[in-house]
Amino acid sequence: MSSVEAVFDLIRVVLLFVTVVVAATTDTLSRRVPNVVTYPAMALGLALGFGMGQVGLDGSLTQHNLLSHALGLLIASGIFLVAWWAGGVKGGEVKLAGAVGALGGLQFAVAAMFWSSLVGALMALWVLLLRGRLLEGLRRSVRYAMMLRAEPAPKDDPARLSIPYAVAIAFGTLWTFFLVEASR
Repeated sequence: MSSVEAVFDLIRVVLLFVTVVVAATTDTLSRRVPNVVTYPAMALGLALGFGMGQVGLDGSLTQHNLLSHALGLLIASGIFLVAWWAGGVKGGEVKLAGAVGALGGLQFAVAAMFWSSLVGALMALWVLLLRGRLLEGLRRSVRYAMMLRAEPAPKDDPARLSIPYAVAIAFGTLWTFFLVEASR
């Protein structure tokens, strides 16, 4: 890796950490993931991917290059777009997933979305357990999964569950970084 690529890689990692920490904080405090966090992260992720490995048309999707980072953006946001369509997450989380994919590349994005989904499921189970609604919540989740589209629960429904999913994406992303990136 050249010194220029090493600097780009350091910038990419710092941006990844800053993006998920800021998004998790704002989602926890205001239940929003601002566009001012996600859109620049997507654009910078693609630019850094280009700078680190040019276009990447040689088939090296596991390396940092423009193609890998573009596919990371598309796959990660696509996974969360399905979850948004089903009523499981909000639009900010879809854009945050895309930003993680753009900054991490394809291989990183797939792993990060897996771990983020697992952390989100554990967070939801924990909240249901704390509210004493675990069985009811599990039944509802299975029913919605069979229909592939969640019916919005009434606002006054005590079983209604809302978690700041950017926190799950942040923890999943950081866990992936330490599993994938730090071991390189």
